[in-house]
Amino acid sequence: MSFTVKLRSKNPSARDLKIGLSNILCSRPIVVRLGSRTPIEKIFPRSHSRAIEINSIEGITNSRDKLLMKRCFSTEEVKTANWGALSENRLWNNFPAIIKQRGSHGGGGIYMINNFEELSEFLRNHLNVNNYIIEEYKNFTKEYRLHVTKNGCFYTCRKMLKNDATDRWHRHDNNCVWILEDNPLFERPSNWNEIEGECVKALNSVGLDTGACDIKVQSEKGKRSSFLPDFIIMEINSAPSMGEITTIKYLEKLTEIISEYDTK
Repeated sequence: MSFTVKLRSKNPSARDLKIGLSNILCSRPIVVRLGSRTPIEKIFPRSHSRAIEINSIEGITNSRDKLLMKRCFSTEEVKTANWGALSENRLWNNFPAIIKQRGSHGGGGIYMINNFEELSEFLRNHLNVNNYIIEEYKNFTKEYRLHVTKNGCFYTCRKMLKNDATDRWHRHDNNCVWILEDNPLFERPSNWNEIEGECVKALNSVGLDTGACDIKVQSEKGKRSSFLPDFIIMEINSAPSMGEITTIKYLEKLTEIISEYDTK
């Protein structure tokens, strides 16, 4: 008996990836989760006990909730900004700071706080502070996304602000462009291997098999050749947006992972 690979994702940009994976036949039922927490029993009602899950529900849950994700980072000592649950840090005094809604995605639900007065105002206007975390703002000028598995990075881009971007403290799809690795503007950091290793560490900490890790890196311009830039892991995402190249890279990597599972 053979099975077609199932992709479960609420991200409409994953449509072409879903079609590509559906052409793969396996001897066991396999589901790939990109942000979905649909129970395995609903995906494979008759054969769920034999099913393989690439990205578990636990991993999805940990990565989509900023509080759970940061707790995983702290437990495994992943290199990230100083942070805390907002409900426990009403007297936070490390500014500027970023407040993030626990379930924020796509650049929404994120706020810059410059001083204690602004923090106090935020607290007055947002009564359910259990829904937020607060973290130190790092004014590092370079931002990258590394798509990783346990074996390392299989695709990466640099996220650069558009010239006319007005909101320059926070990079998102509306004010940025994506720079590929073969573009001179990519400017690969000199400690890339360390950064890549830390992204894999972040992936493992939340329990994902594959994910998109967003990082900020200190600029090296004007520094000595021996200078190693500081960096932080901002977050890891199980359901990144899928452009044409991203889809191709994920199809290649997931096909490889599926083949490994199917031959065990």
